Parts: sequence; structure tokens; C-alpha cells
Amino acid sequence: MNKGRRAARRAAIGGAVLAAAVLGSPAALAADRGAAADMPGFLEPSDLPPDPFSAWYFSSFPTDGPYWPLCVTSALPDSDVWHATYSTPETAGAAQLSVTLPTEAEAVETAARFEGEVRGCKQRMEQEDPNRPVTFWDHGGLDVEEGAHAYGLGFQGGWGYQNQLISVGRDGRTVTVVTWESNWGDPPVDAFKGTTRTAVNKLH
Repeated sequence: MNKGRRAARRAAIGGAVLAAAVLGSPAALAADRGAAADMPGFLEPSDLPPDPFSAWYFSSFPTDGPYWPLCVTSALPDSDVWHATYSTPETAGAAQLSVTLPTEAEAVETAARFEGEVRGCKQRMEQEDPNRPVTFWDHGGLDVEEGAHAYGLGFQGGWGYQNQLISVGRDGRTVTVVTWESNWGDPPVDAFKGTTRTAVNKLH
């Protein structure tokens, strides 16, 4: 990648991080339904799939506030929602969203809804841009806590062929979504599954 494209990519990543930060104002997210839940544990940058070019870092530290990761489109609760974003200097980005629901039954429903949105992502993307075919992969379930499931998407993007990995997992009343995306090389499916297991195990 030449210097001009690298600079443009870094600017695009920075703009996305800034937009995500603006979305959440802790003062505006006070809980109305009782005591707020404790923030669950989050991935460290070193927990993400190893990048062939450089180390991962936090582009936004774990904080309360809404964030809509890849393919998740539904409304989020007004409280007990947290997110963190991650990046490498030039090649990849990742995010984790975690939501703690008032009851385990609501967490089960939320996890199922998020998974449904991920499975419907290919169709939505192709409806938005019929000239951009999207490939969808179901990478299978993971035996961790109350379960997790990993998926993948691939399509031609502005920076070349874009690979995206998305997983949804649950531990008790907390649901987490982990995403990874890059346009360099093949998606690290096995390593991403390991990252997902770590994410779910770290929740509580």
C-alpha cells in the first residue's frame, strides 16, 4: 500500500473511531430501572487474532454507551451497554459490544436477535448495493459458557476485498458481539474463534 493510501486509511479509521466515541455520552445513559450493572470484562488488544503486520491497540477503551458493530441493526437498551474498539496502524479493525439485560430470558432473546441480524446481513447489503455480491459463511457454534456462534462475510470494498468476522456469545444475562475486519489476506477464522471464547469467558 503506498503512503497516500496508508494516510487515507488511517484518516478513515480515525474518523470512524471519533464517530463511535460521539455516539455515547455517559451522562445521557443513566439507568432508569434501578442500579446499573457492573461493566463486564473486555478483550485486551493482545487477545485479538495476531496481525501479520503490527500489534493491536485500543482505539477506544472499554466504556459505557451504545455502539453498533458489523451487521447489528436493532435498538440497544438505554443503559448497561458498553463497547470497546481496537485497531492496528494500517490493516485491521475490531470491536466488542456487551449488553447486560435485566433477566436471562431477555439475554437469550437479545442474543437470538443479534444472530438473526448477522445471518440477514448478506441480504441487506446486497439490497443496498445490487452490484456488490456478498459471500456469507457460518463458521459454527462454540462451546463456551451459554454458547457463542461465529460468522463471516466477504465482499469487494473500497480498499480491496473486505473480510469480516462476527461472533455473538452469552454468559448469563450478558450478551457480547465481537467483530474483526481487514482487507489483507485470508480471515483468521480459528484465531477469531479463540478470541470469541476469551471474550465470553472474560465477561464475568
